[in-house]
Formats: sequence, C-alpha cells, structure tokens
Amino acid sequence: MFPLDFLQQFRMLLIKDNCSVGDIELTPGNYDNFGNLIEIDIPTVTTDLCEIGIFDNSLYFVVIVSSDTFKRFDFDLLKTFSNIKIYGLKEFNRTLYPISNFIYENFERQILNDKYLQIQFDYQYSVINPEDLFKEYKKMKHLFANSELRVVDQLKDKTI
Repeated sequence: MFPLDFLQQFRMLLIKDNCSVGDIELTPGNYDNFGNLIEIDIPTVTTDLCEIGIFDNSLYFVVIVSSDTFKRFDFDLLKTFSNIKIYGLKEFNRTLYPISNFIYENFERQILNDKYLQIQFDYQYSVINPEDLFKEYKKMKHLFANSELRVVDQLKDKTI
C-alpha cells in the first residue's frame, strides 16, 4: 500500500472513532532516525495526541509533552514499548532514551534543559495494517490520558 493511501485509511479510522484529526499534509523539515534532514516533504496527519508521519518503511507517532510533568510520571510504563525513542524539542537530534548505560536520574536532569519532550513510537507500516495501528494508537491514547504527563495538543497549539 502506498504511504498516502495507508495514512488516509488510518485517518478515516480516527474520524470514525470521533478523534480530533487534521488533514493530511505534505510536511517539510523532518529528520530520519539518523538525524539527517529528509529532502522531500512527507505525508503527515496531526491529532490531539500526536503527529503521525510516514517515510520510507517507517511510520511514526510523535507525542509532545511538557518536560516538567515527567517527574510525576511512572517511567516504567513507557519502557514497556520496544519501539520508543525520547528526545528534546530543542536538541531533537540527541536521543535521551533509549541509550546505553541509561540512568534515570541523569535523564531527569537533562530534560530540565528543555520545556518539551518528544516521545516517538516507530512502526513498519508495510507490516502493520491500519486497523492494528489504530489499536496501537488507542493504547497510547489511553496511556497518556491516564498519566500525569501533559500532552501538547498539536492541533490547537501551533507555537511549538
């Protein structure tokens, strides 16, 4: 399935479930998992929870949270996701988690340097169908809705 078609089907599942969702856009200025600028605009859609985009064989969800709310959060809940990566908003090319020799106390000190954190979940869109991805989205939405983390609604807050 083509990336745009996949994203359109996923977006329709969100709409049917009454989720707040924006239009599909071709977005410039994204970076791959190696910190390299992607030279083409990639298809993305934004919800009240995250930005969803597709590049190559990867589909990502990026949730932006206020760093200061992370202190009250049970970090072990995120560690259960094998497809997670956490990085700052300012220093987005510097992965904070997972890294070798991860020490939570060091992580906690590092996140104080940035107002926001980005929590990214990666999937291979060629091996997951839109319905299964929607189930993953619902699990994430439930996790964040029932946590102490303050998620930035990227549909409403365009200042980030």
